[in-house]
Amino acid sequence: MRLVRPFAALMLATLATAPAAAQGRGDAIPRLEAARARNPQNVAALRALGVAYYKGQRYADAKAVLEQATKLDPKDGVSALYAGLASEQVGDLTSARRAYESYLAVGNSRRAKDDIRTRLVSLARQEAIAAAKAAVANEARLSPTAGDQNTVAVPPFRFSGTDESLRPLERGIADLIVTDLAQVSRLKVVERDRMQALADEIQLSQSNRVDAATAVRAGRLIQAGTIVNGSIVAAPGTVTLDAALVRVANGQSGQAVTATNPLAQLFDMEKRLVLQLIGQLGIQLTPAERQAIDRRPTANLEAFLSYSRGLQAADDGRFQDAARFFENARSLDPGFGAASARFQAAQAAAQGAQVTTTQIEGGLSGSESQVVAQAEVGNVGRPAAGPGAPQGLGATIERITLQVNPPSVSPLTSTVSEPPPQRDPTSSTPGTDAVNRTGQVVIIIRRP
Repeated sequence: MRLVRPFAALMLATLATAPAAAQGRGDAIPRLEAARARNPQNVAALRALGVAYYKGQRYADAKAVLEQATKLDPKDGVSALYAGLASEQVGDLTSARRAYESYLAVGNSRRAKDDIRTRLVSLARQEAIAAAKAAVANEARLSPTAGDQNTVAVPPFRFSGTDESLRPLERGIADLIVTDLAQVSRLKVVERDRMQALADEIQLSQSNRVDAATAVRAGRLIQAGTIVNGSIVAAPGTVTLDAALVRVANGQSGQAVTATNPLAQLFDMEKRLVLQLIGQLGIQLTPAERQAIDRRPTANLEAFLSYSRGLQAADDGRFQDAARFFENARSLDPGFGAASARFQAAQAAAQGAQVTTTQIEGGLSGSESQVVAQAEVGNVGRPAAGPGAPQGLGATIERITLQVNPPSVSPLTSTVSEPPPQRDPTSSTPGTDAVNRTGQVVIIIRRP
């Protein structure tokens, strides 16, 4: 008894598949469109067609088909990932984020998941900026109705004073107020990054002019009902914080609340302001909410200034600088939890800006990469199985078998089939026995 060497058999199979694979790439999309037409609800056919569209740079078509596939089977990882890639290519960052998050839940390729997690941090900022631009561009078509008054947004405070080193407190104080208001269950607080992106967009469109009127405009654009409009005045030896609630519906400001103290008492002033603003909203805090608001982010003013500089750098897209500022803040106060969280986010954003869609796509492995390879040559392929899918030599032999002799019936259903083998054009000549485009290789392994 003799054993046919697997390596030699695989080499033979590879040589035999080359002409078929090359031909398959040329007519992959028409073949898969035909498969989709035979059964429009078949997930495997939709997935393969979507991947082929993506490879052919038909991104809008890919997005539509892959989103249909993910609706039919939310657990199909390849469909989710390529839906995200296609959405990025057409500029739909919200759909891209949702698709990537779906892949993180159901996908199997570890490297692709790692790249997506990093990419999502950068994508979130891009999404906020894109949403701000779209809101400003479509402002005339927005409903004039303001949001619920308990939906609160906090733009950066306005700084005035001679000590420019304190200017980053514009963002630091606003960030503290957002954090404290978020402790109140009856309030819905607009995320700081969304508000900042919109405030930046309005600044750009009005030659850096920011005042109460533009704050109200931002609130309407972001569908907030109430804006916290504030300022910081730095004088020798003291700092004054001033804030007022502005109703977006009518632009009217409530009674301003003011606190003036030495800079060392900055956090005490901020807490007093927040509690008075909550009182003006007519909200009575629970003991747990009051306790959460009373917590100081740090006892180190220098750490908070460094943190505020990090916010400024991150808003400017300088993530490496932001990471250094946040790292300095947490080194000055290791218990400064917000600084640690922002440091990690800034690092991820800096790395995420370097992650490309090509890199994410290249992170697929195992059965998921096999499904993509099948789609590229016009085959529906097998499901991208999870743990337990054939690996190693078994997976390689299975992949070659699919390429050389594609199944006439999809393993998922009995309704989607590949077209019959097409004969080489030379077969039209009488007496010529041309080779079919799809061949068959039989690998025999005998035990001794």
